[in-house]
Amino acid sequence: MILSFTLHKSPDFIFDYLTDMDKFASIHPVITKIEKTGENKFLVHETLKLGFIPFSFTYPVTIESDVANKTVSIKATVLKMTHIDMNFSIRLEGDISIVEEIITFKSILPVKTFMKKIFREQHTLLFQNMDRV
Repeated sequence: MILSFTLHKSPDFIFDYLTDMDKFASIHPVITKIEKTGENKFLVHETLKLGFIPFSFTYPVTIESDVANKTVSIKATVLKMTHIDMNFSIRLEGDISIVEEIITFKSILPVKTFMKKIFREQHTLLFQNMDRV
């Protein structure tokens, strides 16, 4: 799945928000907390609403980044069954920045369609929130 977002922020600003987990959590629509567990390793606390019922869970995340190329890779394993790779690249085009995100899902469960919908909604809100900061 490929998503693209246009922001009125500098690539450095966006890169900072994608790599500083406190900042990332502060603007993410469903992440409530992120704890550092090691070098580039974190435990994410998330609460999704399934209808009116909140469903809270945690999962490990590894982050790799390249400041020179303005790329960020986030790898997550949710409920030990679904592996998610999110690869962000940030580029400046005139007065705006373009973030291209490539997301891949691997799971033994039939969740791909559901996950695509959730990520499209969540990450649209995430980057809207980032643009408002």
